[in-house]
Amino acid sequence: MTDEFNGKVAVVTGGSSGIGGAVVKELAQRGCRAYFCSRHGDEFDLAGQTGGLAIGATCDLTDSRQTQAWIADVIAKEGHIDYLVNNVAFDGRRAFAEATLEEYDQFIAINLKAAFVTAQAALPGLRAGSGRAIVSMGTTNWMLGLSPFTLYSSAKSGLIGFTRALARELGPEGIRANMVSPGWVMTAKQLELYVTEQDKKDLLRDQALPFLLEEAHIVPPILFLLSEGAKAITGQNLVVDAGKYMQ
Repeated sequence: MTDEFNGKVAVVTGGSSGIGGAVVKELAQRGCRAYFCSRHGDEFDLAGQTGGLAIGATCDLTDSRQTQAWIADVIAKEGHIDYLVNNVAFDGRRAFAEATLEEYDQFIAINLKAAFVTAQAALPGLRAGSGRAIVSMGTTNWMLGLSPFTLYSSAKSGLIGFTRALARELGPEGIRANMVSPGWVMTAKQLELYVTEQDKKDLLRDQALPFLLEEAHIVPPILFLLSEGAKAITGQNLVVDAGKYMQ
């Protein structure tokens, strides 16, 4: 994959920080023009770190019109899209008994609907591109049935059905759709808001591999599924969690 991404065009939703930011940076370092978005228009210093190959935009992905307009602008500038990474997510904790319909709608809008709207808007660009690969970011959270994540799991688990059906529907055109489902990744946000020292100990106890996950462990599998090396792989969910969840 050394030169494969050079000169290509990628779209990464919510790619200003965390796993998405790491994907954007890696793609840009490989010569790919990586378009990403942030709801509040922050952390666009990625452009400066990558010689302008990381291109940020302000976009609220819960607003379908904003999303469609952003993708249309990318296609208008580039003429095509080679890769789409549906990365944006919201993993807030909310007890089922206390949740409101408005909160449920928010989880669905960010974690599931945004992937649908973005992929549909990007389809003309993907058809015109040569990479023709979609990767959506899942999670092992719903596979493990963790609490209090009923709202989050409802939305994220929908991505596997979306991915498999999309792979079947777009496969005749040579467009692939896959998922990467990480375990608990020690991003700056997770460390600041949620992760405790006991959580770290529990992870190291329950995982087969004795190290905490970082963004650097998740990026290579994503790039693999985007690459020609995965040309015969579609409709799959690749779990990257250091061996905590095993089917």
